[in-house]
Amino acid sequence: MLHQRTKLLSQRWALCLVQWLLALAVLAPRTATCIAQQPPANFQDVAAVLKKYCSGCHGEQDAEAGFSVSSYEALYKPLEEDRGPAIVAGKPDESVLYQLLSGADRPRMPPQDQPQPTSDDVALIARWIAQGAQPPAGDASSLSSMPSQAKAATMLVSPAERSNQHVTAVAAIGSRQLALGRWGRIEFVQVDSGEITTVIDQLPGKITSLRLSPDGQRLVVGAGQVGASGTVTLVGLSERKVLKTFADHADAVYCAALSPDGRWLASGSYDRTVVVRDMQSEQIVARLTGHNGAIYDLDFHPSSQHLATASADQTVKLWSIPSGQRLDTLGQPEGEMRCVRFAPNGQTLFAGGGDRQVRRWRIQSTTQPTINPLLDARFAHEKDVVAVQFIGSDLLVSASNDRTIKLWTADSLMPLGELARTLQVPIGLCSSGDGALQAVDLKGGVIEIARATLDQMLAEHARQMSHSRMPSASADMSSESAARTLPSVSAHVAQASQLTELTEVEPNDHVSSATDVSIPVKVLGVIDSPQADNQSADVDLFRFTAQRGQSWLIEVRAARDQSPLDSLIEVTDVHGQPVLNTRLQATRATYFTFRGKDSSTVDDFRLHKWEDMELDEYLYSEGETTRLWLYPRGPDSGFKVYPGSGSRHTFFGTTAVAHALGAPAYIVSPLAADDVPLPNGLPVFPVYFENDDDSQRELGADSRLMFTAPADGQYLLRVRDARGFGGPQYRYQVSILRPQPDFRLSFSQLKIKTPRGSGREWSASVKRIDGLNDAIAIWLHDLPEGVLATNPLIIEAGQQLALGTIFVQPDAILSEATLEIPLTARTISATELNTASITDDRGLPLPEKLELAIQDAQEVRISVLSNSPESVQRPVQEVDRLIIRPGQTISARVRIDRQGFAGPVSFGREDSGRNLPHGAFVDNIGLNGLLIPEEQIERELFITAAPKVKPGLRQFHFRTETSGNPTSRPIWLEVVQ
Repeated sequence: MLHQRTKLLSQRWALCLVQWLLALAVLAPRTATCIAQQPPANFQDVAAVLKKYCSGCHGEQDAEAGFSVSSYEALYKPLEEDRGPAIVAGKPDESVLYQLLSGADRPRMPPQDQPQPTSDDVALIARWIAQGAQPPAGDASSLSSMPSQAKAATMLVSPAERSNQHVTAVAAIGSRQLALGRWGRIEFVQVDSGEITTVIDQLPGKITSLRLSPDGQRLVVGAGQVGASGTVTLVGLSERKVLKTFADHADAVYCAALSPDGRWLASGSYDRTVVVRDMQSEQIVARLTGHNGAIYDLDFHPSSQHLATASADQTVKLWSIPSGQRLDTLGQPEGEMRCVRFAPNGQTLFAGGGDRQVRRWRIQSTTQPTINPLLDARFAHEKDVVAVQFIGSDLLVSASNDRTIKLWTADSLMPLGELARTLQVPIGLCSSGDGALQAVDLKGGVIEIARATLDQMLAEHARQMSHSRMPSASADMSSESAARTLPSVSAHVAQASQLTELTEVEPNDHVSSATDVSIPVKVLGVIDSPQADNQSADVDLFRFTAQRGQSWLIEVRAARDQSPLDSLIEVTDVHGQPVLNTRLQATRATYFTFRGKDSSTVDDFRLHKWEDMELDEYLYSEGETTRLWLYPRGPDSGFKVYPGSGSRHTFFGTTAVAHALGAPAYIVSPLAADDVPLPNGLPVFPVYFENDDDSQRELGADSRLMFTAPADGQYLLRVRDARGFGGPQYRYQVSILRPQPDFRLSFSQLKIKTPRGSGREWSASVKRIDGLNDAIAIWLHDLPEGVLATNPLIIEAGQQLALGTIFVQPDAILSEATLEIPLTARTISATELNTASITDDRGLPLPEKLELAIQDAQEVRISVLSNSPESVQRPVQEVDRLIIRPGQTISARVRIDRQGFAGPVSFGREDSGRNLPHGAFVDNIGLNGLLIPEEQIERELFITAAPKVKPGLRQFHFRTETSGNPTSRPIWLEVVQ
């Protein structure tokens, strides 16, 4: 009986479905007919809709899925995907364009995070197609050439009418008002109340740039439609209305500004061009086309005669205005350059971008093309630097996608500290008339920092710098006093200041005429131009005496003082023959695959038969020796070489050079003086005491060489230009000093907020001075009960970075809301966690304490569970120690308490095991890294220790990429024989 009823219901449902489909088939033609009988749709109106909502992804240059809305003809080109034609004239329901815009097909377009067409816009497209998709009248078939029907209008709105679209640009108007750019509109907002006082509406496209004119009377607005057009609009601030609009670009304008004297208007675009317009005649005077990527930012020199541009092609360029002559290309960055600003005095230039660094160049010449030297490069943030802004003439502020705002001294790029964190990604920084600073984020959140706060940080920096002039850290200092002072300057700097200073006297370019010097010494010299009767380049020779086994640091200072000299130094015997530093025995032959390498990159060294190579082995190619730092982590990766980040280091005094695809390379081992080379059929490479560019990549084109005398006797130091150039301006200073090993530490995240049951990561990095290679331990003192930490945090011998965590247990009871935890640092002879292993009792002082505060937050919590019977386990199987042997792989499990978080939880890729010993890593991570998918709470993981990992103990942790970046508690990894 039940079966019969079910069968009857199914028949009835089937009949209803057939009737509904028949009715739809009858009504559909009638609906299309009704649409076709409505008033004719104008293609200009259709073009305006397509231009506004579609050209960003389907423009002439970037036509996703092969579909472009750049012209009428392009709308009829076949799609790459087999989805049917974009337009079927007379049939909207069979046209993919209408199906996607209306949501009848998926995915709905535009994407949800983009501005959405109105129902009237979609109805217009349907009507135009139903009426036969008529072409435009005349020749106006290009969407980019379609005149806009909308005109800029000014109107007052209330806060309730505020747009929900993201803020895309910001500028300060006076001291208490901001201009916020959004899609097609500018809102003028009172900082104190948040009230929107005025809106400039119906501007063309996304507002990407807002800059106040130097006289404060006009707002320069950059905007446009990606892939279609770019405009610059001048808005009068007294009357709050559009004064002029210039449409000079074929793509969106990302930056625009007026020169300080108001004469020139410059705009940069995604179309890779910069347009300079004379505001007196309103004529274009120059189109600058030297960049190979989008122009993200620009800035005028205070003289108004020069322009700096920052581009996606990883360069900053300097131009003469109005001639458009390119004066220099500053190409040292390693990522897209996002922001650029001249110092108020015009003597230096600052820029930041995708390589997370802020750079400072000296402006050497503003009258002719020249090399403008790089003065400083600071790793400033954990993600892209998106804005830099001057506060007065002495302070620089940077903002980053890591949501931090940081303060720097403008004269030396010394960090003064973190000013604030934005809730969302920051869009821009602006300085108001009273010296305050505002940072605005994507959602329009405003963080305001008073000038008094900036002055206080500057005063604290001055106080700390005065402490840095206290006695050297090599003196006997207690850990209590060590926690309050900064490291002293390097001892060899102090040594250099006390040296006898000599001036080179020509002739000294031959062994017989070498200048005798007594070391230590500092010599001032010039590499002269070749004489008319002697076409060979000038060299300077200095004779000195050294004892066997003594080490001397030889350093040239030229490029850092803006000398054009590219120095090359060599140590020879008294007959002018090179002195052998070492011999490198090749043990394996290989070559570069996939792509070549420039002279700076540390990553993706793809080598033939890399599986036969081990970490810390030396790699020799074309005179350069580097060292393998990290294995390839998958089929589409290569080795990292030392130091693992930044510019690569070289060894044995060799100089970094570029390597072509297929260039031969060798794994090599240094031979002792009395070692006999192996008869393995591979070459032995002699390496002499010579250097072109500093092996640590700190001195630019200047040379640095550590010379150890192989025997008692006299030696010659030869100084010359690596290119054979010379002249009266090729000045240099060369010093021969005893090395004074030392180190400098820098930190991140010393002000930590974490909820109970979670942890936060902090890091320490070291600058090693004069060959210091020892491990360095940073101790946290007086940790309160219930707080676990990586302690000591150890930077391993030869490494530059260590990552720690501080973890607050769920039941921790803290006496104060914020705790100050003193830090001290010492060099140690081994990585054993035993104070008896400390051999250098200098107690090197640190600049700050670690501040710990408890915050209220609900976030993912992490536990690590054991898979190994050798592990020491807690009662609930939570691990606080894992045991591994060199060359072994062990397994464990990572588990999360989602705390309401529903998405996938990532722990990173090659860096997913934080602070593991060098050579140990989380293995088998695949393309997605260490990831727990949605709706899961646990995953197995594998840790591998390379054969080179030495026995010992080290703490590591895991960190998620979810909000707050919480960490696990620190876990001991014990490496045993």
